[in-house]
Amino acid sequence: MTNKFFFILCLPVLFLVSGCVSTQELSMLENRVAVLESQDSDRFTREDKTIKEMTLVVNRLESGLEESQRTSREGYAELKSLVEEIKAENQQLTGRMEESEHRFKNVGNQASAGSKTDFVRLDAAVSKNFQRIVALEEYLGFEPSDVKVDAPPVDGEKTVEDTSEKGLYSAAKLLLDKGEFEQARKAFEAFLKPYPESDNADNARFWIAESYYREKWYEKAILEYQKVIENYPKGNKVSAALFKQGYAFANLGEKANARLILKELIKKFPQSNEAGIAAEKLKSLQ
Repeated sequence: MTNKFFFILCLPVLFLVSGCVSTQELSMLENRVAVLESQDSDRFTREDKTIKEMTLVVNRLESGLEESQRTSREGYAELKSLVEEIKAENQQLTGRMEESEHRFKNVGNQASAGSKTDFVRLDAAVSKNFQRIVALEEYLGFEPSDVKVDAPPVDGEKTVEDTSEKGLYSAAKLLLDKGEFEQARKAFEAFLKPYPESDNADNARFWIAESYYREKWYEKAILEYQKVIENYPKGNKVSAALFKQGYAFANLGEKANARLILKELIKKFPQSNEAGIAAEKLKSLQ
């Protein structure tokens, strides 16, 4: 009887302790959510700024299409390179937004309505920019052709390699466009050897650098871009070389060098498409 009475007396105490634990856990959860919301608020502010900057860049690229339509195949290729950079940055931003979405799922209904609204708004802005970038990319896929395409050889007929200046350059560029980077480099070097003074010499050297960049061999790309800058100071690829050199340094984590190069680009070529994009990039390199 005594044991039974003692057990009954203990029941309220057990419920009380249990209630205390639940309250403590709830308090800890609320504190955790508050911290997460504070972090997300700061993150949303940064992401909102980044999205607005990226929107300005996409606007600039879209407005640059009209100008590129009046240029040669080189103008299109250069603009495509810029679009690829912006697409990569947008993909990184998308990844960060996915991380935020995962955090929201973890805290469930505890997240504030304001935070959820901010997330939905920013996510929609990222998606819209991505769609615009894809549209640009698709549009630029149809490059104006300034190269005559020869008819395929008849069976039994030997193909004659075009060793003319235009033929060698076009063949090398085709290899680059197909993603055959090592072969493209060899072909561009084969073009530069007999035609070092060609109007396309600076373009050839730039595309050699670009082939390394696309392989993410940034150190080698930086050196090749430098050759464009030093050997062809009056060529049409200097602004693009500075731009990609700055991005290469940024990809290596060398922010100081990246800032130095991009500032030089803006100073020397303030009206270029690259300068406008570089100005936005600098804000993320502080």
